[in-house]
Amino acid sequence: MRYPVVVHNIEYAGFGAIAPDLPHCHCHAETLDATLQKMAETIFQRLDDMHAAGETPPPCSEIDALRNNPAYEGGIWAMIDVDHEQPLPKSNS
Repeated sequence: MRYPVVVHNIEYAGFGAIAPDLPHCHCHAETLDATLQKMAETIFQRLDDMHAAGETPPPCSEIDALRNNPAYEGGIWAMIDVDHEQPLPKSNS
């Protein structure tokens, strides 16, 4: 599954990321690369939690549909490709 993620540069604090399609799915890290890696891990964990609770993951939205939301204004968009059948990716930090 490919989930859209919006990343904001937080002045003097690194980067924060949100996966709008997955409630309670957000993270923070010092660099953009670390944030994207951590977001992939966070999405995987959120999907795992949903599966364990018997919930069906929501469908992935199109970035173009999300860009019009003022809450995401100024963010950098990325797609995180998460194969939930694969093992959890390991962070370098």
